[in-house]
Amino acid sequence: MSCTIYYTGTLKESKSPEDVFGAISNHMQNINANLKQSANLVVINFLQGNSETLVFDFDKNKINGFWKWNGNDPEEFYKIFDMFIEIKPLFKSLKIDDDEGLWNEYVIQKQPCKIKLRPLSSDEMKFLDRIKENEINPANDIEKLVMAKSNLSPFYKSLLRIIVQDFIKIMKIESVDDFNPHAIVDLTNELNFMGADSVKEESKYFDFHFHYILIKIWISYAFEYKKLGVVKELAEDIRGLITSKEAALWGITSIFLNSHSGGASNSKEAEMRKFAKKYYKTGSLGEVMVIDKLERELEFFFSMMNYLGFEYIGVE
Repeated sequence: MSCTIYYTGTLKESKSPEDVFGAISNHMQNINANLKQSANLVVINFLQGNSETLVFDFDKNKINGFWKWNGNDPEEFYKIFDMFIEIKPLFKSLKIDDDEGLWNEYVIQKQPCKIKLRPLSSDEMKFLDRIKENEINPANDIEKLVMAKSNLSPFYKSLLRIIVQDFIKIMKIESVDDFNPHAIVDLTNELNFMGADSVKEESKYFDFHFHYILIKIWISYAFEYKKLGVVKELAEDIRGLITSKEAALWGITSIFLNSHSGGASNSKEAEMRKFAKKYYKTGSLGEVMVIDKLERELEFFFSMMNYLGFEYIGVE
């Protein structure tokens, strides 16, 4: 197992590197490592695997760095998370992140679930009616093309079919020949999802990224955010909007459509994965393995999206 942890923080005025050293000392019996302190350095050397030395280098009581763990025992890795949790109260702020999204999920798993399952509203029942119509009416050639391009293999295609139908309306695709990757990437750029520097990459690797682009465009055009307006019309600096969009993007593709990026990208997605495990058998990456009935799938989906602040309004 391998994972890189990123950390940045500022000690409280009443605390010092010595306090951090003391708090970490309590964890040395739980992890296979030894601990040293020198001036403003706290150094942890791991004794098994090929892990790098973890160094907290305090500059004016601030730390900012990253460290790669290459251990043999996953349990040791989570005990290191416990160590970070232990020292967190010593800091005014201490932000932890990792390249696998494991920190977010680990922190929230011991807390009560924030998402509540609720029945479908009258407007959401219309969504259910559309799905039931789709079960009777087969997909047309345009839908088949977009679904194939999305490269998604969900256990239940009910949600994907609605997403694809809305996407076709948004892009005004009237025939198979109207499917234009460049126009799709241009729209994604206008929505300012990835920044100008990545647009060329999106065009180059369109087939690989399309399933994420599909969901991004759908969220932007088919949802209202916290009664503030349609997502595509809102500025990116609205508090919570960016993290909510990211959580919805990864949550929909991972939990419902069986396409995975690893661990949770932020705490909101971690909450969604926790919610999934509360009601369903899930895979190692949080994906729902079996859905008992269509109505429950939609209750589950809309409860998650409402938690994030999104309300489905459809596409005109």
